[in-house]
Amino acid sequence: MIGGRASWKLHVTAHNNITVLRACISFLCNEKRRTLQALYTSSPTAISYSKSSILSCSKFSSVSERKDDSVSRLSFSSTYDYNVRMGELGRRGNVSAARKLFESMPEPDKVSYASMISIHLKNDEFEKAERLYYEIPDGMRSIVADSAMVHAYAKAGRMDRAREIFDEMPERNAFSWTSLISGYFKLGRVGDALELFGEMPEREKNEITWTNVVLGLGRNGLIDEAQSAFDRMPVKNVVAWTSMIKAYVENDLVDEALKLFHEMPQHNLYSWNIIIYGLLDESRVIEAKELFDSMPWRNTVSWTTMVTGLARNGMVELARRYFDQMPNKDVSAWNAMITAYTDEGRMGEASELFKLMSGRNIVTWNAMIDGYAKDRQEDEAFRHFIWMLHSCIKPNETSLTSLLTSCRGMVGVLLVHGLVVRLGFEKEKALGSVWGLMINKDLVLVEFSGYMFMQNVKIHDSMS
Repeated sequence: MIGGRASWKLHVTAHNNITVLRACISFLCNEKRRTLQALYTSSPTAISYSKSSILSCSKFSSVSERKDDSVSRLSFSSTYDYNVRMGELGRRGNVSAARKLFESMPEPDKVSYASMISIHLKNDEFEKAERLYYEIPDGMRSIVADSAMVHAYAKAGRMDRAREIFDEMPERNAFSWTSLISGYFKLGRVGDALELFGEMPEREKNEITWTNVVLGLGRNGLIDEAQSAFDRMPVKNVVAWTSMIKAYVENDLVDEALKLFHEMPQHNLYSWNIIIYGLLDESRVIEAKELFDSMPWRNTVSWTTMVTGLARNGMVELARRYFDQMPNKDVSAWNAMITAYTDEGRMGEASELFKLMSGRNIVTWNAMIDGYAKDRQEDEAFRHFIWMLHSCIKPNETSLTSLLTSCRGMVGVLLVHGLVVRLGFEKEKALGSVWGLMINKDLVLVEFSGYMFMQNVKIHDSMS
């Protein structure tokens, strides 16, 4: 315990927060000091983890940053061979090596330019893609490169630029038309989407275009218009039927979705999964269970949908039975089951599953840290946070917010603050409201202003 009179002033910066933590730990009662000191001494590198050190983990290193020196040593007999190798590098995310190979090509063709542009676009390198796009020599321009540009910009929500390129295209295909229409729907620009769909030549409108129109109208709450578009479709395949069912489910019209599901000439896995999801989302567990049990075949998504839906409806034991029956458990199913236990405060069972799980992701770790925080087990929350760092999983705002919520005293707050600075989150405004929850503690009264939080922290208090 803190005794006697003490007047102290601490200046905390990104460079000396560990000194502050040591000073605060020395003020704690013996039991608390032993617990947190054990955390500190057992993992000093974890507590003082810097942004650069955590990013040095192989899991955080971008594949595109790895050098592929073999490219310069390879020789190819034809442009086709170059294109194949460049495509392989692009699929692996090694953009720099792909570009290096592209620039070494003696005679790049239309496919070469289109492939390299697509690689840049898939890695969000729009400026590089656009520069290369306008460097394409006369006669090398292709509808593939044009459509790739339109699709990428539309997917990114940059519709004005997508439309400019679309309008410049000497010829268009169904892919470019559909990409632009889908982009408008995604941004809620329904009028623009429908106008463009009306301008689209009938011969270019295929099942994918019609399906995107149905989905786009449904996602914008225009369910009657979506039904009208569905009725007008010249050919309705299983994907079209499923898109209409999904539109109903997304608008909470599960009865209509169920009726259409039973009218379908044939079902695919996605139609089964979406209708089961819709039923579970409305807490119609018995109907969902009956449909699930009658499925002719199931995939991992089917099982995960069932486990997650049951858990969210508070049927944790039934969810666990289905979870145990899953032939191939994916990370989403594990996370759903662990979260179900942590939400109910059943940390022992959550911990057992957590230890059995391989391939944990940030959601898994956050579920455990948040569970311990809600259960007022501060030490366990810190232990799992440090364990996460050692596993090369980079924390996010949720991790730090949960950890901060678990703090019962000033030392915990300062520990988290040190981590926030070291991990490069000092400029994240989202954490500000949580800091506010910590300022009125029995040990010390601290003011964390927004400016102090992002720059230097000065703590000044007199205690008697």
